[in-house]
Amino acid sequence: MPSRFPSGWLVAAVLVASIALWAVMVLGPLAHLRALAGGLAPFDLRPFGYGPAEAEALLVALGEDGRSFYARVQLRLDAVYPASYALSRGLLLLWLTAPGRISGPAIGAVGRWALLALPLITAGFDYAENASLAAMLAAGPAAASGLVAAASAATQVKSLAGALTEAAVVILAGIALLAWWRGRRGARTGGPGAPGEGEGR
Repeated sequence: MPSRFPSGWLVAAVLVASIALWAVMVLGPLAHLRALAGGLAPFDLRPFGYGPAEAEALLVALGEDGRSFYARVQLRLDAVYPASYALSRGLLLLWLTAPGRISGPAIGAVGRWALLALPLITAGFDYAENASLAAMLAAGPAAASGLVAAASAATQVKSLAGALTEAAVVILAGIALLAWWRGRRGARTGGPGAPGEGEGR
């Protein structure tokens, strides 16, 4: 039987809360910042990074008020989101890789820790990105190229680790769903996986 921790209800509740916070950021402050910048994407929404010229263009387009809003509103929300992301995806990966959850060979302790490292890396570099962005916003268009490079690198690593995390979740969820469907089908038809099969033999 799969491990009882974490429970499916706990996983679902934390996941929904994290996704809701992400939606609030994207549809709220990040959308507002894009509008203030004349359509230029905020730094958080540039997964492939940005160079000094691109950073300067955005910082100029935002203006002093926009940069202040970025620091006061978006970065404060983003101080909570990375932790919620790491917790929600970590719990989900624990749930999906519980012994008996998926068909085929069980995922060992090393494999589970490797998977759990992905959302932690994502959150860690998200916080590193936020620290660099705060310094960039304070400096304005005159932000040093080295600072921009550090922020861009953090953004790219965060985005890659996040993409790998989501891919792992989707693949494992698909395997778990297939195992569940086969079990239900076997129970209905009396085939492999049906309760009591092989008893008395």
